[in-house]
Amino acid sequence: MKTLIISFLATALICGCSCKAAYGQTQEKPFGTVKTKVVELTVTGMTCQGCADHVTTALSKKAGVVKSDVQFTSNSATITYDPSTVKEEEIIQAIEETGYKAEAKTGTAKKELKKEDPTPHACSVPKKKN
Repeated sequence: MKTLIISFLATALICGCSCKAAYGQTQEKPFGTVKTKVVELTVTGMTCQGCADHVTTALSKKAGVVKSDVQFTSNSATITYDPSTVKEEEIIQAIEETGYKAEAKTGTAKKELKKEDPTPHACSVPKKKN
């Protein structure tokens, strides 16, 4: 059994060295050449971790988004993305399509957040008692 595993690994390594698409690497887009950007956004309207998870899920489905960290406690999102695939405006639009307001953070000054829509989100509406 060990011989079979070693033979398989040796074959994979030899093949991997000569194949153009070894381990998902192609000549058009080799490892280490993708330039990414990071944008920090203020996301308003989130009332719980479920809201932040909803935004994270929407961002994970967006082509070009590499990583996202959404925090409802600080009303913020840090998104790493490939600018050749997606624009910052498209990321903001994807968040706004989930029902929350998003805008780029400006400098280090903290802005006063205003709640523009008094309508609560579905996750914060109290349940009816029977």
